[in-house]
Amino acid sequence: MNENPNMKKNELLDIFSSDEDKNGNDLLKMSNFLSIFIEKLKTEISTGDTWDIQNSISNYFGEIAEAIKLGVDISQMGMLIADSSHFSQTIIDGLKKGIYHIGMSKEVAGNYRPAILDDKEQLVKFFTLKKAFNPSSVLADISSLSMQASLQRISIQLKEISQSIKTIIEFNRRESFTVPFLNARDSIIQASHSENNTDYYLDEADRYLKEGLNSLYTAIEAQIHALNIEVQKHALTPSKRKIELIDKLLNLINEDMQMIFQYVGLRIYLSNYRGKNGDAASVLDRFRSFMQKHAETKEDNGQLTAFELIHEYYPFCNDFWIEKPQEMIKALTSSKKALDQKNMEIYYIDAEEVDDGQE
Repeated sequence: MNENPNMKKNELLDIFSSDEDKNGNDLLKMSNFLSIFIEKLKTEISTGDTWDIQNSISNYFGEIAEAIKLGVDISQMGMLIADSSHFSQTIIDGLKKGIYHIGMSKEVAGNYRPAILDDKEQLVKFFTLKKAFNPSSVLADISSLSMQASLQRISIQLKEISQSIKTIIEFNRRESFTVPFLNARDSIIQASHSENNTDYYLDEADRYLKEGLNSLYTAIEAQIHALNIEVQKHALTPSKRKIELIDKLLNLINEDMQMIFQYVGLRIYLSNYRGKNGDAASVLDRFRSFMQKHAETKEDNGQLTAFELIHEYYPFCNDFWIEKPQEMIKALTSSKKALDQKNMEIYYIDAEEVDDGQE
C-alpha cells in the first residue's frame, strides 16, 4: 500500500465537506479544498510534542515579518513557516506597507510577548515562534501548509473578483473541465470504501486530476493568446464587439484560474495522504512554472506579459494581476526549496487570538 500509514481510509472523505462536494456537479460551487486541507494540516502539526517554543526572537523580527507576508521564508535562521490562514490580509498588507511591525507587547507587568504592533505600538495580534524538534518528521505537512495558505488567500480574492464582474458562462465548456474532477472525486470515494483496491482507485483519481489540470493549463494558454490578438485588433480599429470579446476572454481566464486552484488543492491533498512528497513537489513546480511564464514572458506584441495584459483590462482589480502572481511564485519557489532541503531547521509562526477581538 502507498498510503500514509498515519492516516485512515475514511479520512479520504474529510476533504468533501458539503453536499455539493459529495454529490454536486458544479466545481465552482464546491468548497475551497485548499482551506479544508489547511485546517486538517493545522490540526496535525499542532498536536504532540513536536515543537519547542522560542522566547528569544528579537534578532529575527525581519525574517518573521517576511515569513508572515509570504507564508514561508528561507533565511539565515533556517526555514520559517507562517500559518498565514491565521493572519488576515489586513495584517499581511500592513506589514508590507510598514503600517505594522514585529515587536514585543507588554501583556502584564514584567511579561513581554511576541506580537504584531501598529505604528503607535498598539497590539494587533500575538504570535508564538516554535522550533521543530525533528524537522524531517514535520517537513511534508509544514511545507504543504505554508504553500496552501498562500494560495488560499489568492484563490479567495480571485473568487471575489469573479463576483464583481459580469460572468459569462459557457456550460458545455465548464462541464468539460468539471467532469475529470467529478470522476476523481468518485474514485476517491470508491477508494475509501474499498477493501483491496484502494491503490487502484487512488491512481485512477490522480490520473483524472492530472488530465483535467493539463486541459486547464492548455485552455488558459489559448485564451491568453486569443486575448493578445483581440487587444491588438481593438487598438487598430476599436469597436464594441471587440471589447465584448475581450471581456469574454477575461472572464474565461478568471473562471479557469479558479478551477486550477481546486485541482491543485485536491492533487496536493491526495499526494499528502499517500505520502508521495515527490508528486506533491512536481504539482507545485508545474504550477510555479505556469505562473512564472505568464508573469515574466512578454506576449507576441513584445510589450506586456500575460498578467500585465489582463491587468490592463481589469483596472478595478487594483494591482491584483501584477502583485499576486509574483507572491504565488515566491511562495511556490520557497515551498520547493523546503521540500528539497530536508535537514534544515524549521520554525513555525503560530498566531494567537487577541482577547479584545482586535485583528
